Formats: sequence, structure tokens, C-alpha cells
Amino acid sequence: MESARVTANGIEFAYHEWGDGDRLALCLHGFPDDAGTFDTLAPRLADAGFTVVAPFMRGYGSTGPAPDGDYSASALGRDALALADALGGDLDLVDPIVVGHDWGAVAAYAAATIDPEAFTHLVGMAVPPGFPTNALGHPRQWLRSWYMGFFQLPDLPERALRAEGFALVELLWGLWSPTWDYPEARIESVRETFRTPGTVAAALAYYRQLARGLVARNPFADRDGSGIEVPGLVVAGADDGCIGSELFADVDDAFAADSRAVAVRGAGHFVHRERPAVVAEEVTSFVGR
Repeated sequence: MESARVTANGIEFAYHEWGDGDRLALCLHGFPDDAGTFDTLAPRLADAGFTVVAPFMRGYGSTGPAPDGDYSASALGRDALALADALGGDLDLVDPIVVGHDWGAVAAYAAATIDPEAFTHLVGMAVPPGFPTNALGHPRQWLRSWYMGFFQLPDLPERALRAEGFALVELLWGLWSPTWDYPEARIESVRETFRTPGTVAAALAYYRQLARGLVARNPFADRDGSGIEVPGLVVAGADDGCIGSELFADVDDAFAADSRAVAVRGAGHFVHRERPAVVAEEVTSFVGR
């Protein structure tokens, strides 16, 4: 794994890189997490012929904050498009794919909506297209998503995240992936990312701006209702305690292009960490080696 920096969409992004294949796999992390989350999946994608790049998302760690304060889904999508363009040119890569987990999946869906020609395939993990609008019809999901409501409060969420050495991060990981025996080094890396000035405020801004956007529209939806025009693979952990499996039932309806939904047994929300070999095989099979 190598670390580097690139400027895209007006932001300087820090990123990790694996492999030297001729295809770009842009891997985008979620919350509460960082770019290191891909360090078990990325080598497997690299072995399949990809150069894998995992940036710290806008506002996270040593990646710069949003210059205009925008942490909306569309801003994340524009980041993904700009990163693919910049990295593809710098590294001389072709046929890019985008792989997103959690908020990274949101960014992938948004990027495919904004520019369907930018990526040959997209992979969304742990968050289905249409969430959270589709959650309105699933009362059990309201309980699972309690933290999203909590994050709308002023001041208290910032203090709660920082309390007791970011114990809330470990609580959420335990609730969302109840059988995952995660390495202490992995969660300590995430704690260190959240200790970076500005990261907590940025991470909460994702949720706060999402809530405001939902008042007017579904921020993950395509513009004209015809469906996402990029072939998509949506991967869920069968034991996810964050987003219920029932919300993945109608994934095909969100796509105008070919799509596939996969539920991975023995995995929760962090499916790519819990079952990296299974996820890598699903990804490489779907996008072509």
C-alpha cells in the first residue's frame, strides 16, 4: 500500500494505492471509517488487474474540507468523477470502476447519475440506491437509523463522538457487524482519523445536509426517473444491523442498466472487511477481470 495526494474538484485528497494494473478501481469509504478500510479487499482487486485507489473522503483525515461547505450526495458524486478523471490521467488508467461502501456507495450512485459515461461499472456496498427515502415504508429501519436523527441535534453529537476515545465508533461497529472480530489496529486507525481537526464536523455534516436535502428530493435518485444507466452490483451483508436486508429487495428497480444484488452470509455492514474474498470474487466476476 502506498500513500499519495491528488487535487480533484477543488480539494486535495489523500489516498492509498495498491497494484499496478491498467484499470482503475476507485474505492470510497463510509462512516465511521477511513480509506484504510479497503486494505483487505484492495490487494485482491489488484491481483485481478486493477490499480486500486482509496481516497479519504472530503473532510476526512488529511483530505481537505469542502471549500464551499458542501457535503451533499451530489458533491460526493462530483468528487468521484473528478478523482477518476485526475487519477486516470496521472496513472494512465482505463475503464474505471467505482466501488463504494456506505457513504461511498452514495457517492457512487450520485456519480453514475451525474455522468453515466464516467465508469464502466459501479459497486455499492451496504447502502442500497434510494436509501433513506425507501426506509420510510419500513418502521424497523427507523429504529436501526436512530443515529441519523441523533446527528441532527446541535453540539451533542460532536461531544458524543469524541467521548471516551471515540467509543461511539466501536459501539456502531458492534451494532452493525455483530459477528465481526475486527482488528484493534483497524479501529485505532479510524479513531486517529477522527482525531484530525475538522473530521468530526465534516462527518456529521454529511448527515445533516442529507436530512435537509430529503425535505425537497431524494438526493440519491436519478434525475428523470429512468434508473441508473451504469451496470451496478449491490452487495449487502445478510446480518447487517445498520440497514435491513428488506431494503435491498427492489435494487433492480433502481437501474436501467444490468444490475445484480448479492447478500453475503456471515457478514454485517462492513461486508468487504468481514468477507473480502467473497466480495472480491463478486466484484471481479461482475466487472470483468
